[in-house]
Parts: sequence; structure tokens; C-alpha cells
Amino acid sequence: MDTLAYGAHLIVDGYGAKEAPLVDEAHALGVARELLEALGLGSTPTLTLTHRARDGLSVGVALPESHLTLHTFQPAQRLSLGIFSRQTLALGEVLELLRVRFGLGRLESHLDSRSVVLPHDEERARTFLLGERTYADLRLDDTLLAY
Repeated sequence: MDTLAYGAHLIVDGYGAKEAPLVDEAHALGVARELLEALGLGSTPTLTLTHRARDGLSVGVALPESHLTLHTFQPAQRLSLGIFSRQTLALGEVLELLRVRFGLGRLESHLDSRSVVLPHDEERARTFLLGERTYADLRLDDTLLAY
């Protein structure tokens, strides 16, 4: 069963990204580490996952009281980032780091006070990451706006 937790859940969608960084796994993992360190969440991860998809990649990092997920979609030049923490999150720092590291043109963000927590079990975490990727892909798909 997924666990619902209370804290800051930041979701950032980025548009107009440079294509090369969107499929570079080392780049995505580096950005995840930079974000966690910049936000003061840089403790040792309990789990780090990557998933290469036909249209980009996904990264998930679970920490004792936080998690980060990053999904990239190369053909659409978009990405979606989710960070959950029980600490205050510095939105400006996150947005600027994403803008610079992925060459983003436009960013949209949403802050919530609760989140489903990334499981620390690898099999369940992978299922969570792939489900979240599917949801992000649908959410970022402009063709669905016509309906």
C-alpha cells in the first residue's frame, strides 16, 4: 500500500528543453544530486532508480524523509520534476537550476502539502516511477487539450 505523507510536494513542468540533456542519464542523475544538495536534502539516498524509455528517461531518488522524481520527454522537449520533503523548499533555486541545466524556455510549478511517498523497496519504487511517468506524459501532452 502506498503511504500518504504531509510536507511540501513541488511539481515543476519544463518546456522547450535542449534535446541532448533529456536522454543523458548521467546528466539527469547529476541534476538530481545538485537539486538535493541545493535544497539541503543531500543525505545518502536509500534508493536510486533510473528507467530509460523510448522517448526519454526517468530518475527516482528516495531519501529517509524526502524523494525526487525526474521524467524527461525528448521528442516533446519537456520534463517533469517532483520533489517531496518535510522541509521548506526553495522554489527559485529549483527553477533556476532546471532552467540552466536543461536550457528550458518556460516553467510551470505547483506546490501541494501532501504526496504519495516513493517506496524504498526497489520493485514497488519502479512501479511507482513508471506510473508517475505515464501520468506526467499524459499531463504534458498538448494534443489532449483539443478534447
